[in-house]
Amino acid sequence: MKSPALPSLTGRTAAALTAPVAASSGVEVARHGGMAPRRVTRADDIVVSAASRFPGHPDKLADLIADTITDTLQGRRPGLPHGGAIEAFVSWDLIVVGGAVIGPWWPMRDALDASFWDPYVTPIRELLRQTGHGDSPFTVDPDAIEIRFSSRVACSDFLRGAHGDPGPDEPVLVYGYATDETPELMPLPTLLAHQLSARVAETRRSGTLPWLLPPGQTRVAVRYAGGAPAALDSVELQVQHPPEIDRGQLQDAMAEEVLVPVIPQRLLGKQTRLYVNPTGMCMTGGLFNQCGVSGRSLAVDTYGAHCPLPCVGLSGQGTENVQRSGMLMARHLAKHVVAAGLASRCTVHLSYCAGRSEPEAVLVDTHETGLVLEQRIEQGLREVFPLTPWGIFAHLDLGRPIYRQAATFGYFGREEPELTWERVDRVPALLDAV
Repeated sequence: MKSPALPSLTGRTAAALTAPVAASSGVEVARHGGMAPRRVTRADDIVVSAASRFPGHPDKLADLIADTITDTLQGRRPGLPHGGAIEAFVSWDLIVVGGAVIGPWWPMRDALDASFWDPYVTPIRELLRQTGHGDSPFTVDPDAIEIRFSSRVACSDFLRGAHGDPGPDEPVLVYGYATDETPELMPLPTLLAHQLSARVAETRRSGTLPWLLPPGQTRVAVRYAGGAPAALDSVELQVQHPPEIDRGQLQDAMAEEVLVPVIPQRLLGKQTRLYVNPTGMCMTGGLFNQCGVSGRSLAVDTYGAHCPLPCVGLSGQGTENVQRSGMLMARHLAKHVVAAGLASRCTVHLSYCAGRSEPEAVLVDTHETGLVLEQRIEQGLREVFPLTPWGIFAHLDLGRPIYRQAATFGYFGREEPELTWERVDRVPALLDAV
């Protein structure tokens, strides 16, 4: 018996595009290319989690090393961009720094050899000490660890700066997010997770809990009701400590010195659960148990489960690269949309084609909270903000050594004035354009 012919993929696609549109509003149909949107709903009562990592976590150490080098390079040529990307690998006895640096290095053309990297060895060892390594037999020795450089330096011939505003050398997709559920316009789980990590790191540095060791991470789960944060569902703290600290002492210290100063009382309830090292004692952790790789903490660095992730990490990217500057600009745009009262929640997507400086797409999703059409917001963003790689570099003043401070506790929702992507100084102009 002859089997029935199946339609090709293109045939099925054409049939879907030309099928009659179900009853829907004109705005919805136009927004979805002529097809009626298929709405997906979820229960009002949900739990959303987010995580943060301490500066001594292996992956965060790798991020800090990559951005320590980025800051040092940027400090040598203030205001001028450099491309390429620095990658770092960290283990208990070896650090490897790889990648490439591409920039206007013509004053140092004769010094572009292996000795170029010599000044970066001491800052890396000092970074290990600052994060708590070397003070305990359960940490690595900053002076004994081997540091290798497998990086190359290219001169300005590759920069293309003399040919106008260059586009990226590969396709780039980036995302930004903002929500009005916190004054920082950040998701509450992400914000609390970073605040807890920062508090743990501060208790170690200040001597409040001097026995704390560098590695660790936090996780916060928030229960939402009707789309708004309602209560804290659970908090998890994973910390490394010496053997003389018993489990009861550890839990009491974390509750009193970390949880109580950070978590708002209104979010705590009978249902809130606190987990401190739920798998047991943790004495040998960090670099003794795992390696660290830069760029692997992307969900931690951005918005957790609230926003899509790009295909590359933030840390170590050259200051010219729209892979990083585009992520910062997308947050800048989304934050302006929410700060202007145009939506309660906003995701901004920027898409760049290789070799083209203007973004191919500027897409706004207000998650059904917008007060105006998303197309009008997209047009307003294009009118008000420069979106080319060099336009972003100049607008956010990215030619400064500011990246190491952003490498821990998240890039977004910060109050430091150096992190210019958190400004919302063009709200009036955006409202006029929309």
